[in-house]
Amino acid sequence: MGRRIKYRSGAMEQKRTNNIKIKKMSFLQIASWNIEHLSGSSRAAEKQSAFALADHIEMAGVDLIALQEVYVTPRDEVVKLSENQPEIESRAFSERRNSDLDIVCYLLEEHLKAPWKYVILPNRRSGDKSQLCAVMWDDKKMTLEDVLPLDVAHKDGDLNLWDRKPHVLSFSTEIEVWRKSIDGEWTKESEGRTLSLVPIHMKSNYGGVTKNRKVRASEAVTLCEALNKVRKDIDPSLIILGDTNILRNDEPAIDTIVENGFIDLNNNDGATYWSREYNESPFDRIFVAEERPEFKYSRQYILRSSDLGLHDRLLSDHYMIKISVKNYVDDADPR
Repeated sequence: MGRRIKYRSGAMEQKRTNNIKIKKMSFLQIASWNIEHLSGSSRAAEKQSAFALADHIEMAGVDLIALQEVYVTPRDEVVKLSENQPEIESRAFSERRNSDLDIVCYLLEEHLKAPWKYVILPNRRSGDKSQLCAVMWDDKKMTLEDVLPLDVAHKDGDLNLWDRKPHVLSFSTEIEVWRKSIDGEWTKESEGRTLSLVPIHMKSNYGGVTKNRKVRASEAVTLCEALNKVRKDIDPSLIILGDTNILRNDEPAIDTIVENGFIDLNNNDGATYWSREYNESPFDRIFVAEERPEFKYSRQYILRSSDLGLHDRLLSDHYMIKISVKNYVDDADPR
């Protein structure tokens, strides 16, 4: 689906002792962030600053970020930094556009000298324009190859499941490799790898904690059932990430995901959400496929400001979470 663009890592090189290959060491920085009703408020006082969002993402040094609570804005809207500035074209990968994400991508491109794109994923109701999941990425480092809707159940008795329909996004990257022939000549080649990503936004706790804990338990069951049907067709470098709304690590939803071959990287319930009304909660989590060498060093990090009130006003009531993933050609490399 996307253009294949070669990229160059700034990481160091190490010569293999067998004198056959030199390859670049590389890591991918992958994040998730509930961005709190992005473009969903008509009141200027409640609108986040696109400049602050771009600054936070740039500071985090991410290559790809899953976003929650993104709103669709008019496709034909004229978007500018200010009245006397040129029009900013949409960076959306599909017909669904968000004007604030267009500004964020524009600023990241200006600062990082690399193109950025985003895709907004449809909800269960295809015409829904509020609180959608999205993914934004550095299009020089990563290429979106496919978007696969998961065949999840949306009902379990009287429970409504997965209003934000989960999808599998397949990304590819390329790494430059030097190879030595038997006659001693070196040639430079590109070798690629792929990564599968499932952004999620599970049922919130509004309307009753006990009931919605049951909803999330059912959502986890149908998510894993749908994933197991396609696991053979997607890359085993599989990541589930997003706003789970899970209050503690003893929820059945976590048990189900872990029993289906994933590791919860926020098992210690590190706080990822804050508000004056509800204090802190460990809503945002990243799950990685177990026994995969590319996740050997992956840990969930939580990026938050020391001024939580200002963080909430300018950015979101959630903190960004991120992991680092080995992006080597040879996953068996011991480094």
